[in-house]
Amino acid sequence: MHDYVEDAAIMRFYGMDTLETDVWVDVTEDDMAESMYQQFARPHETHTIPDIQPPVNSDGDSGLNDADPLGIYSSVLGSDLPRNIPLSHIKEKSVLMIGNRSFQSKQFLLQVHQDTSYNDLARGEDYLRQSVNQHSEALKSLVHTNFDRFVSAKNTIDHVYEEMKSKQLNTDQDYGTGLLQKALQEANVRAEQIYGPIVERRQRVDRVRSTLTILQRYKFFFNLPSSLLESIKQNKYETAIRDYKRGKYLYQTLKEEEDGNATNETLGTNTHQKVFDKVWIQVTKIVTELQNVLLKMLADPWRSMEEQEKTINYLFDLDTAEDPAWFYLDSQYLWIVGLMKETYATGLGHIRTAMHAMDFEESTVVRILSLKKAIEQLSTKTTDTNEHDGDIRCWKAISVLVQSLCALLHRCLPDFWRLSKAFIEGKFVKKTNSTLAQDTGRRRGQGVDLVKVEKCRKMTRGIVDLYSSLLSDHFDLDERTMTRKMADGSHQVMLPRFLPINANSIHMAEYFTRIVTDLANCVNAMHGIHLAGDAFSGLTELMEKARWKFVDVLCKFWERDAKTFYMLEDWALDIKSPQCTRLLKRYYEYHKFCARSAYKMASLMPVTDDSAQENHTIENDYVEKIRSSFLESTYTFLDGLVQLAFSDYVPLNEKDELILAKERDKVDVHSMDVRILLTVSNLSHMKSTVMRKLVGLFEIAYRCNMEEELKTLVDVVDQLDRILFNDYVKRRSLVIKDIIRQGILLSGIDWYSISKPTEVHSFVYEALMTLVMVHAQVNSVTKQLVHRALSLLLENMANDCLESFRQVERFGMGGMLQATLEIEFIHQTLSQYLTPTASETLQFIYQTLEYAYNPQQQHSGNLQSELNHVKELLVFSRKSTVVQFLCFKQTRERK
Repeated sequence: MHDYVEDAAIMRFYGMDTLETDVWVDVTEDDMAESMYQQFARPHETHTIPDIQPPVNSDGDSGLNDADPLGIYSSVLGSDLPRNIPLSHIKEKSVLMIGNRSFQSKQFLLQVHQDTSYNDLARGEDYLRQSVNQHSEALKSLVHTNFDRFVSAKNTIDHVYEEMKSKQLNTDQDYGTGLLQKALQEANVRAEQIYGPIVERRQRVDRVRSTLTILQRYKFFFNLPSSLLESIKQNKYETAIRDYKRGKYLYQTLKEEEDGNATNETLGTNTHQKVFDKVWIQVTKIVTELQNVLLKMLADPWRSMEEQEKTINYLFDLDTAEDPAWFYLDSQYLWIVGLMKETYATGLGHIRTAMHAMDFEESTVVRILSLKKAIEQLSTKTTDTNEHDGDIRCWKAISVLVQSLCALLHRCLPDFWRLSKAFIEGKFVKKTNSTLAQDTGRRRGQGVDLVKVEKCRKMTRGIVDLYSSLLSDHFDLDERTMTRKMADGSHQVMLPRFLPINANSIHMAEYFTRIVTDLANCVNAMHGIHLAGDAFSGLTELMEKARWKFVDVLCKFWERDAKTFYMLEDWALDIKSPQCTRLLKRYYEYHKFCARSAYKMASLMPVTDDSAQENHTIENDYVEKIRSSFLESTYTFLDGLVQLAFSDYVPLNEKDELILAKERDKVDVHSMDVRILLTVSNLSHMKSTVMRKLVGLFEIAYRCNMEEELKTLVDVVDQLDRILFNDYVKRRSLVIKDIIRQGILLSGIDWYSISKPTEVHSFVYEALMTLVMVHAQVNSVTKQLVHRALSLLLENMANDCLESFRQVERFGMGGMLQATLEIEFIHQTLSQYLTPTASETLQFIYQTLEYAYNPQQQHSGNLQSELNHVKELLVFSRKSTVVQFLCFKQTRERK
């Protein structure tokens, strides 16, 4: 147990709570002077034993005695305590030690002797009494033995004090040292006068020698400012950085030696250290200026990426306070955003200038003339356009705007994203940090600021979003519909603001296709640099919105131009297909180009390769929209053809009318009959050729079935054809009907009492001559319609004859023979145009004549002989009119 007491004494001396402490605590002299007994003695305790003093060891220090005062146990702390027991635990147990002023007898008996028997306690009481008596005897013996020595020491001290007072060793005389001190001061002054200059010169020599030694030893360091300036002047930045790093290492070494040993001869005096500091301050200023130069170079957006990477590494080596990689990223981002806005503003200014240069308002005639010129360029396959046209200038300005933004994004974003990825991956960090990361096994980008990494991604997305927003705002891509519901419930098509005045669908389709192609190329290029998902999704979303918007606008204008396409009809016949006008060829080129352009835009994918493009299928939404516009424009065009036939011709451009008149030759465009015939011929060619070719191309391109739609179109064409042709025939039939009715019923012929026939009546010649005029008109315009027109007119004329003869009550011999002669003359003259319907009608006429004939009138002779006479008259009449009715002859008869 004695070991525990020693441990407690050690911990008390050094002020520790445990022998295995990790922290050193300085102990003041006051703490050291306070004994363990004084630390534990507290006057506020009531149950103490003031008569027992703490034991004193040989060194004069008071200590704690943990022995049992009753002599029963070896220690009051117990025998099972650990070796390194904390001092705090001993403090808690100190109240059980009898040497402590805070000793508590109740706690002592309760904790130490709770299991001690009464007999042992009685023996312990005797042991304690004996110990107290022995201690008292020891004190008495100590006083008795040393009393003479105490008296002698007291007398000696008194004698010395009296002697000092008698010899004036007091405060006024500095206790006798004043004269000695004065003599020493005079000697010191003389020594300084004699040896001071010598010592001073020696010190100066030592300082100069030390300075020369330091200058020679650190010559590179003192020449560092001039060498840096020379390297910077010659743009040798690598040399300057190498010298700076060497000087920095040398300066740090000197500082470490200064901190390690203030009297180290290698460092020199404090004066030398100040010189080093001044040199380094000058170096720091030069390096700061170099950093500013490099930062300006880094802010130059036109330098190549390789040069900028070198500059970033230079700045890292120069220990710049600002992260150069982040500075470059931030400056590049601001430059790209500013340049993109500036490019858009410049392009927008050119567009507005081109639009303001168009000094005319929205006009259907102007738009149709522009459409006509565009179709002619399609037919001749010429790409040169007249830049004097206002809409062409506007479209080119719009195309240049998109190309400029795409080129800017394609030129700037890949380098920016490559630098961003290098920054995110931790490529641009200080070499000390990267080396530390490798040594500790951390991943490369662990030391990168995650906030800056996230902001870096946001800046990339911000560039893409700005690019997308500029184009979206300009083209109204967020507006999915172009129709607006009016107050009366109708829907009005709202034209986009970006379109030029009088824009036609051909130019629109051409430039829309160019713009979408430019966007697709840009998106594909950005796909190759592997942008972050959220940034690239912004580009694909822009591409999808642009495709849909442009296809939608094109379809609307496709339908709108089809409504006024009939105005391009100049009634000049097509050289290759003279049975129709040039309008059909123009419509074919126009319709095919619009459908093909819509296909190109709808089939463009945001990210494509060759195999994907070949197997790509257009979405159903696009197919349905384009199919609807394809059919709607066709129906509208057919309606325009009907309007052409019944409306008088109004030329679009008076200047071209003289040339067109020569090209039309004998076509009378102001004759409604001629216009109807040409329109009917156009409808026939439309049904047989144009529509089938267009529908076939549409089915192949869009991979859809248009069989039902084609049948519907054919039915519509047939209906329009019947309406127009029947109108023409009806008006001619009315003229013939009047002639027939006038000749049979109103000319005064008495069909009952008329004499035997001698010639064909004049009304028959007149009716046939009307047909000759019809033949001439139809043959001069549309030869293929001659047979159809005359056949239908023959049917109507036969019906008119039947209707008129039925109104005659009875026929005599002469009347029946006269009527037979005239009907047979008509029959044989128009035999090549005879149809089953007309033949049946003629038979009805013969039956009517036979039914109304009165056989009792036989005074004229035998009927058979009369019929032979009629045949002779018929032959004579045919021969006499062969020239007039030569047009009715079949071709083989005329050869």
